[in-house]
Amino acid sequence: MRKPQTVKALEDLGRVQLSKSFFMREFLYSEISQIEGIPNIPSDPDLAIKAGKNLCERVLEPIQDALGRISKLIRS
Repeated sequence: MRKPQTVKALEDLGRVQLSKSFFMREFLYSEISQIEGIPNIPSDPDLAIKAGKNLCERVLEPIQDALGRISKLIRS
């Protein structure tokens, strides 16, 4: 997958499901990037998806199973 060049391509990247509970869009938004005007778009989407799946499946899903939904904590 190439780096998204259009809004549609970025939306499609955001819809990639990383695990049963997490989607890529949850990791693309950053308040700091918004304030600083720095795009938070991965230059290698395939690598970002692979790393995101690994993080979600091995770390975040087990934490969420033990403690409850954590998505709002990630966005904070």
